[in-house]
Amino acid sequence: MAENVSGMLAGRHSEALENIKNHFIESGYDLYFKLLDAHDFKVAQNRKRVFFIGFRKDLGIKFKFPKPFEKKRVLKDVIWDLKDSVLPAKDKTYTNEDKCKVPNHEYMLGGFSSMYMSRNRVRSWDEPSFTIQAGGRHAPLHPQAPKMQFVEQNKRIFVPEYEHLYRRLSVRECARIQSFPDEHIFYYKNLVAGYKMVGNAVPPYLAYYLAVAIKEQLQSEIGLNLSNKLEIVDKETKQAIIA
Repeated sequence: MAENVSGMLAGRHSEALENIKNHFIESGYDLYFKLLDAHDFKVAQNRKRVFFIGFRKDLGIKFKFPKPFEKKRVLKDVIWDLKDSVLPAKDKTYTNEDKCKVPNHEYMLGGFSSMYMSRNRVRSWDEPSFTIQAGGRHAPLHPQAPKMQFVEQNKRIFVPEYEHLYRRLSVRECARIQSFPDEHIFYYKNLVAGYKMVGNAVPPYLAYYLAVAIKEQLQSEIGLNLSNKLEIVDKETKQAIIA
């Protein structure tokens, strides 16, 4: 299995996509690939990624990707209970270490670039998060704040008189949004590393449902093939006995 960003399907990357497909095929695999949104698999964020699944040709498996769940999770479902216990980072980016009541529940301080301020970075409690990225400075803003105010094309501002509500999601909030359990602790001295580990990960829930689909189809197809082979062996054995 391999995973890549959704931009992989853009026309300008067609050569790279063909190279990936050919690499699977030349290595002896039947290839299946599809664009999946983690939000369809109990993850509280919009996160579109391309997944490539390969099965050895001799297995004869026609893979089917798992179906999306109808019920979707939103921010309130996964981070509401964390809203009152967060800590700001020390010296803007350094960890509070064991002072957090919930592990890794601390957020990076510092300014926001003009690129960051070019569009709204706030999703409401009843919406899924924006994609959790690997860069802490580009982390989405907490849903306690109102959505950023439009000024002109490629320029937004924090709503006047509510500036104090705008803060980045904490490392733990990002991890919850990615579907990591609180027992999964991220170790770092600088929050930059924490955000990077969380943002670079495949959401565990999405990985799980893909793994289940792979396992079930392997068991089903291999079991069927084994059963057919046993029937053939049984027939040959009977013929040998008769002879």
